[in-house]
Amino acid sequence: MDRTTRGICKTLSQVADNNEAAAIAVMRAAEAVGDELLRQQLLNVIHRLNLDASQLRFARETLAGQGLKRA
Repeated sequence: MDRTTRGICKTLSQVADNNEAAAIAVMRAAEAVGDELLRQQLLNVIHRLNLDASQLRFARETLAGQGLKRA
């Protein structure tokens, strides 16, 4: 795997980690909110953040796998 591919893989992992950390922070906020509509909107945001993190990790694994095949 070349330097560029490793850098992209690292960035994808970092963004996925940040999304998961943000989801946890938003989850804590959702627990503290009394407004049910706002709570549901926050839960939707949490869901999207986690989906995005999963997609980023999948993209990273796919890219890393292709990099290994080329080597």
